Amino acid sequence: MMAVDTEKYDITPVYVTKKGEMYTGEKLLTIEEYRDLPKLLSQCKKVFFVREGDRVLMKTDGKKGLFKKEEEPVQIDVAFPVVHGTNCEDGTIQGYLEFLGLPYVGCDILSSAVGMDKAVFKDVLKNAELPTLDCICIRAKEYLTDKQTLQDKIEEKIGFPLIVKPVNLGSSVGITKVNTKEELDDAIMLALSFTDRILI
Repeated sequence: MMAVDTEKYDITPVYVTKKGEMYTGEKLLTIEEYRDLPKLLSQCKKVFFVREGDRVLMKTDGKKGLFKKEEEPVQIDVAFPVVHGTNCEDGTIQGYLEFLGLPYVGCDILSSAVGMDKAVFKDVLKNAELPTLDCICIRAKEYLTDKQTLQDKIEEKIGFPLIVKPVNLGSSVGITKVNTKEELDDAIMLALSFTDRILI
């Protein structure tokens, strides 16, 4: 944000919480402020976006007091979704922006969703005849119903060492390298604590 030419463009920072609440404020422009997130957000204003005619407006979520004037909404022309993880880079926020009719940079809904879902992405690569490692995709209910059969299938089809990971999370959340069959259940249960679909 600090690299943008502010002579040409007005930058409006927006922070999205894990609960999907949105905040804006000047302090969001300073990276050091993010060390204490509750304090930072307490110094920002809660906002929401609406489409009015051919414009998308950002409005504050504040209650209008007896002596307070309602704040002027800010017109938003384009969004730069610099985001990470679930509900952000998986097509969800792109869908929200498209619903608003707000242009944005980066991948569209489909490519974001496919890129975030590792099992679907592997199928796309295979269909395009691009080399990719074999995998097994497991649902929580399936694993909890018959652990032994699935563990035997994993050992036979994949072998050790192997990686267990949630299908659709970012970074290294819930990922474990498994060297032996004895380590497999703990790794699977860890990954399933984050999502109901995992990749082996």
